[in-house]
Amino acid sequence: MEEKVKFHKFLGAIFILVGLTFYPTPIPGTTILIIMGLILVFGKRKTLVLLKEHLNKKVFKYLRINKIFKKL
Repeated sequence: MEEKVKFHKFLGAIFILVGLTFYPTPIPGTTILIIMGLILVFGKRKTLVLLKEHLNKKVFKYLRINKIFKKL
């Protein structure tokens, strides 16, 4: 079980690094890679709390992040 957790954290870190590397390029989906990496590293609830803290309430509601996380 511990190997699975280590693998998920490693995979999440890779997603975050790849997403940040390709963020300035016109390749679509880099933001999704970053969010998926955060979910794999921290978990769904903690990632949602982090995004709520760092994003403005208007931006958070406009992007409908709560609905996105419920579908994941």
